[in-house]
Amino acid sequence: MTLERFVAERQSRWAELEAAVKRARRGRLRGMPAQEIERFGLLLRHAASDLAIARRDHPDAEVTAYLNGLCTRAHPMLYRGTPMRLSALGEFFARGLPRAFRDAWPYVVGSLVLLAIGFLAGFIAVSLRPDLRSSLIPQSLFDEMARGQIKTNVMDPGWAGAFIITNNIKVALICFAGGVLLGLPTALELLANGWMLGTIAAAVNEGGYNLAFWSLIAPHGVIELSVIVIAGGTGLMLGVAILRPGKLRRGDALVGAARRAVLLALGVAVLLIIAGTIEAFVSPSTLPNGVKLAIGAGSGLLLYSWLLLSGRKRARRRAGRSLETAQAAA
Repeated sequence: MTLERFVAERQSRWAELEAAVKRARRGRLRGMPAQEIERFGLLLRHAASDLAIARRDHPDAEVTAYLNGLCTRAHPMLYRGTPMRLSALGEFFARGLPRAFRDAWPYVVGSLVLLAIGFLAGFIAVSLRPDLRSSLIPQSLFDEMARGQIKTNVMDPGWAGAFIITNNIKVALICFAGGVLLGLPTALELLANGWMLGTIAAAVNEGGYNLAFWSLIAPHGVIELSVIVIAGGTGLMLGVAILRPGKLRRGDALVGAARRAVLLALGVAVLLIIAGTIEAFVSPSTLPNGVKLAIGAGSGLLLYSWLLLSGRKRARRRAGRSLETAQAAA
């Protein structure tokens, strides 16, 4: 079929669909009678079929680009997904995210183990070789950190919070995105962060400043390290899906794991805003060490009460109702 004949036979349908799209853009699709909506769907299906023919027989013609644009504009007007509601967002954080965390527990535990291995390796290295302390941590910085005498006037706390949040997000993204490379970058990032914390902890221990140092770390550290561990778990989830897809094709296994991992990673990333704000305003403040440690313990209690307990009661009630229904039917 020639291009001229192809266009001539179908142009009237395209014009009709074009007019319907313009009416729908003014909000009239919802108010259309059922017959017009059915006609809209029929015209869209014909246009999609015409586009497939045009791509096959006339891939470089202007009409192919036109049909592609027409279908792109018409399709979402008829096939709309469920709109995001604030109530759905609240439901996700109240129940969906904690359940996703619990479902991913093997990967989160694996991530925690890698962080712990790095921490122990760094701590043991400095403990066995005290001379490494001066090469790993400059004495001036070590003294400031260990004594809690960070110069808060160097950077405005607001800007400091933004910088800290950005840096934490970068680390979490590396842990998450590293999963597509078999999880190797994820594992290395977790080991490196554990090593860094372990070497500093050993140096602080050697200097005898444990209380001052950990009171500086505790307020924000519980949330911050938890998010990094969870982000590492999502990266490991992706890596395992690639290495062990099971009965699925490797690509399908990766897509399925990515859907779960992205929701979990994006959900807990919100916590980095809280951690960064605490790190900028509370951690370097003049609050007593005991208060700072209490803030860290309280944040951890709230965080894991939410992640481990939220959403369980409703799931149990549903299971109970399902069991009662099955028993009644029997």
